[in-house]
Amino acid sequence: MSALSFEINAFGEATWLARLHGRDMIATALAANLIADRLRPSYGVTDCVAGVDSVVLRFDPSGLAPQTARAMLEDAVKETPLTAATPETKIEIPVCYGGEYGPDLAALAQKLSLSEAGLIERHAAQKYRVLTIGFAPGFAYLGPLPESLQTSRLASPRTHVPAGSVGVAGAMTGVYPLASPGGWPLIGRTPKKLFNAKADAPFIFTPGAEVSFTPVSEDAFARMQDEAA
Repeated sequence: MSALSFEINAFGEATWLARLHGRDMIATALAANLIADRLRPSYGVTDCVAGVDSVVLRFDPSGLAPQTARAMLEDAVKETPLTAATPETKIEIPVCYGGEYGPDLAALAQKLSLSEAGLIERHAAQKYRVLTIGFAPGFAYLGPLPESLQTSRLASPRTHVPAGSVGVAGAMTGVYPLASPGGWPLIGRTPKKLFNAKADAPFIFTPGAEVSFTPVSEDAFARMQDEAA
């Protein structure tokens, strides 16, 4: 276990931003989530959002002085351990790669000087951790993605990405739990339901969970999709 190095700066009105500096992506992201969870119920705090390497603290200045809010954030960072704890939850995601399900797979494989089969094998061989949840409800940032698979976002984001689509961007991969716009290159899609409006926890991903991907055929995808309907 080691301490986090960090810096805290104003981030708009009644908002502080803590940038966390850790060598281990997983440990840093898990620490950010612990900090946010600790501060969120505090008096005067209106919201606290964890990123992969940051924490944004928003507060009500009528109930909490700016320097008091900053001190709360600083104390929480200093008291949070930097450790990649063993995951309590493990999630397996079946994925049909390429074709209509992964429209960017072929071009990405060519860009990365890999065969399509090689790209699929490398993506599915890695075990990922849920680093944080954002930009859309339930969207999990998973990492770390092997360097050989890292790529940039699309120059022109799609206006519609089907639910279950698997994308990659930078050092992360992710699965879109709901249909939404999106700018990540898409390499596959899962038939697994990632959202259940009737459940107490409607999305299956939680920070710190371990996620693995298992390649499946188009026939298996169709069968699983029918079973999940």
